Amino acid sequence: MKFEDRFKKHFSYIQQGLLSSVSPDLPGSLAEPIAYFLQMPSKKIRPLLALSACECVGGKLSDSLPAATAVELFHDFTLIHDDIMDQDELRRGYQTLHIKYDDSTAILVGDAMIGMAYQQLIQSPPATLTEVTRIFTDALVKVCEGQALDKEFEKRASVSVDEYLDMINKKTAWLIKIACSMGSISGGASPEQVSLLALFGECLGLGFQIKDDLLDFVADESMLGKQVGSDFRMDKKTYVTMKYRETISGNPELASKYPLNIPEFDNFQDFQKALYDLKIVEATEAVIEEYTRRSLEALAQIAPLNNDNPLYFITQFLHERQY
Repeated sequence: MKFEDRFKKHFSYIQQGLLSSVSPDLPGSLAEPIAYFLQMPSKKIRPLLALSACECVGGKLSDSLPAATAVELFHDFTLIHDDIMDQDELRRGYQTLHIKYDDSTAILVGDAMIGMAYQQLIQSPPATLTEVTRIFTDALVKVCEGQALDKEFEKRASVSVDEYLDMINKKTAWLIKIACSMGSISGGASPEQVSLLALFGECLGLGFQIKDDLLDFVADESMLGKQVGSDFRMDKKTYVTMKYRETISGNPELASKYPLNIPEFDNFQDFQKALYDLKIVEATEAVIEEYTRRSLEALAQIAPLNNDNPLYFITQFLHERQY
């Protein structure tokens, strides 16, 4: 079954939540760019995880819709502000907000989306409202910590793999983790179930980001939908590049054959070949496999690992994706 078909009902709920989050009273100068951003194509993985976590513990999808919508608006806020900080011109094939409009408009839209997220979140079931609001607010600070580390790393000559993992845990995995936590809490999960689904989400998020890092070097461009090697050309610090530097710096024999600094490669193809020759692609795939294993190990304590389990279906999709 196709991913979109499996979650047709869930996507309908998510769209309903996002549409209801946009007040008709907003001035056109704010409503137009918000509508522009929300209509961009997206897998909606985070709200889908929130709804599915609720479903996995026996809850009703409607109970977790406020949390799911809030998580997606939170994610959109981070994307808009990241685009400004990184001066990116495209997002999902569309002009970024600060390019289509201007920096001030984009900042304002991002700020508004956090307010809209809270407006949705406070519609959560009364019995769960305090806890989901606490988790959501803590995550807002945590994700900003992750973004701060990411910006710091741009100015450093080297970053360790462990430091990088800490950064992506805060910047990327944390939001996936809280999507699972808040969804399960909204569905009436026990504290043990919430803890297990938080662990599931954290491991899933780490594997998700490392998979993204790897695809930029090895994906089929026609499937990825963009040119591979952008991280190489921008000399970005990702799991793959950190692993390469760690491998070279720890082996004098390899250091005599390969440059430590990635920009010293003549072209992307030479670096790509080095990643295969040094088995860094293989090692990265093994790390992704390990995070997937850990996520499924936690999930198995909640529900059987089969396609009737929506979180299992999502995990398999994310693990096997090539874009």
